[in-house]
Amino acid sequence: MYKYLYSLLFCLTIMSFCACSSDEEPGKSGVNTITSFRLQAALNSQSIKQDYQATIDGTNILICIPTLTDFKDLVVTFSVGGGTVTVNGVQQVSGVTKNDFTNPLTYVVTADNGEKRSYTVDICNTHLPVVYINTSDGKAITSKEVWKGNTTIKIIEPDGTVNLFTETASIRGRGNTTWSYPKKPYAIKLSEKQSVLGMAKHKRWVLLANWMDRTLIRNHVAFEVSRRTSMAWTPNGKFVEVVLNGHHDGNYYLCEQIRVDKNRVNINEMKKEDTTGDAITGGYLMELDVNYDEVNKFKSPLFDLPYQFKSPDEDELNDQQKQYMYDYVNKLETLLKDETEFAKSSYMDLVDITSFIDFWLIQEVVGNGEANHPKSCYMHKDKNKVLTAGPVWDFDYGTYRSTTSATFRANKGIYYGQMFKDPKFVAKVKERWAVLYPKFKTIPEYIDAESKKLILSDQINIKMWPITKAVNLDEEFTYEEAIQSMKDCFNKKLKYTDEKIKAM
Repeated sequence: MYKYLYSLLFCLTIMSFCACSSDEEPGKSGVNTITSFRLQAALNSQSIKQDYQATIDGTNILICIPTLTDFKDLVVTFSVGGGTVTVNGVQQVSGVTKNDFTNPLTYVVTADNGEKRSYTVDICNTHLPVVYINTSDGKAITSKEVWKGNTTIKIIEPDGTVNLFTETASIRGRGNTTWSYPKKPYAIKLSEKQSVLGMAKHKRWVLLANWMDRTLIRNHVAFEVSRRTSMAWTPNGKFVEVVLNGHHDGNYYLCEQIRVDKNRVNINEMKKEDTTGDAITGGYLMELDVNYDEVNKFKSPLFDLPYQFKSPDEDELNDQQKQYMYDYVNKLETLLKDETEFAKSSYMDLVDITSFIDFWLIQEVVGNGEANHPKSCYMHKDKNKVLTAGPVWDFDYGTYRSTTSATFRANKGIYYGQMFKDPKFVAKVKERWAVLYPKFKTIPEYIDAESKKLILSDQINIKMWPITKAVNLDEEFTYEEAIQSMKDCFNKKLKYTDEKIKAM
């Protein structure tokens, strides 16, 4: 481990001052420029099982290999615009010369006129799975609407095991605000249901970029908080390195997408003919989001909430089903607004009150304000069942911040502002808090354990994708400082919430 950390820190520190002795900028002249750098399996059969293309960033060259444990006697192939290449004064022959990459090496390219350019080369292993994605045209993914078909996806685990291989996947961009960020998130659609990195079989997956999250684990930790509650299902995810069309794009969170399925949101999958009786009562998967960008949607009649149908999808949903869900929401809101019915807590007959309380508590303890808009807030209603909150989603923005102690009960969207006026609801909140508080207290230990797995990956990722948008108040921190701040903020918010709920 020491070797890897030293190697990465050395390489990434040197990025700030490593420069060629020539006054020319890298890439301006072809005569002393390294244009490609590879590690090929045919030349290193004892060490690797496939070829690896390096990422060349100015005068820094990086190859991330999850399976590599022996860094000695490696043979690389490279191309230069012209001149000679040396390492420690020894001339290098592409595809022939062996080197020890236990520590970063400096490759010096000398042109015929004597001008020199130095490159820092690091070959490392972050001990994370690597997802290799190659689009059929070899070009970037530029659309959220158009799928790129016949995409090859290969996932290799740290021990060298091929976890997944397909040449028939599809990929496209995803996200609302996050799609506008430099580091792009993606949606993946496999041609058939498959298990990925130990997660349950499904076709649909997402790659979350977590660009604005200095800790990389805000979503991951919030999902763990959710798993400690009554939420019926919470997305699972694994941290990976992504290599897209031969270019290393850094750390991503390969995650289950929210879909109706027996392995995910396990509710009845409706058909067009489900228009009467019990059949029309569910299941429905709804997203409340002010972006309001789905095909099928409605604004709720009394609270003006943006309900969007995620399932049934636009090919299955019919007018009767849409009207049923509208009428159900209308009835719920009427009971919340009617003084006589509200005094009797009649609205509780139409919702799974435990899920609503737990959903609120999850948002509260991590300091998530998304329910205020609302954004990325999901509900579902199964056949012959009541409206249920969840699953949870989207925690990379504004969570675990030092200011979150001021947000107690700020999440007044999605009916909570009204529900908290009901003494019976408050009593149930207190009951649930007594059950969940002990489970939440060990989350800082979970943060410690999970963050340690990402130290090496972060050293690379933050250099590739510096955070230029101040949102979470830890953008300028080191990784260790950001993790400590996350734990401190969580503990502070937990204590604050405990005090407030007990005083209600």
